[in-house]
Amino acid sequence: MNDTMNVSSVVPAYETGPNDRMHYHWLMWRLQEAATMHANREGFGAEQLDAKNCFWILTSMCIEIKELPKRNDLFSLTTWSRGAKKLRALREFEGCDESGNTIVRASSEWMILDSETGKPLNIESLGIDLLPKTKSLFAEKIKRIRPGKPVDEIRTFRVPYSSLDASGHVNNTEYLRWGMDALRMQASVPENISSIRIAFLSEVFEGNTIRLMNCEKTPQGFELLGHNESNNKNSFALQVQ
Repeated sequence: MNDTMNVSSVVPAYETGPNDRMHYHWLMWRLQEAATMHANREGFGAEQLDAKNCFWILTSMCIEIKELPKRNDLFSLTTWSRGAKKLRALREFEGCDESGNTIVRASSEWMILDSETGKPLNIESLGIDLLPKTKSLFAEKIKRIRPGKPVDEIRTFRVPYSSLDASGHVNNTEYLRWGMDALRMQASVPENISSIRIAFLSEVFEGNTIRLMNCEKTPQGFELLGHNESNNKNSFALQVQ
């Protein structure tokens, strides 16, 4: 058993933009995949939870960026569990360039839901060893962001089939892609983003109508809210600096 997972690979062209730097949603995809690989390898992944009639969901993530990974460079990502307390489990990530310098760090919050009721379960009572480490890259606990006050509508669209993942709903990385593109359209984000915080509030499915709205700017940065018009629920909140 190993309490950490390291995944290293060269950054391919399709993950980068015109500046040869990794797109933010691809960075988040890599974080998710590293977490999935670690959980599967150590016995608390999707297959193991399915046997207990439950499943993981990602509820929020904070990503701090010193420098985005560069095209054709080696990017090394390490992840570990911080353990669980009642309904929530924590996981952290550290990303390094090919010289070993830390360029990305992230903290995430997860829950386990009952497959039949969809209600969160007490993770501590499930008898799962998450191999928790006490090491943390953050001096203070990262709090989940709350939706801001909408000001202006940016765009409204229907969710395409290509946004769905294997579970049949929109993949978390799509929310970040939608949000970053929308803020860029409004010239509402700095050229070099140092911090991304995103909260996932409700599931979104193919054909749902999503309205993206700018929120009042706060000292914490620019905010965006994704609202699902099909069920009148907020689907995600995004904050960038």
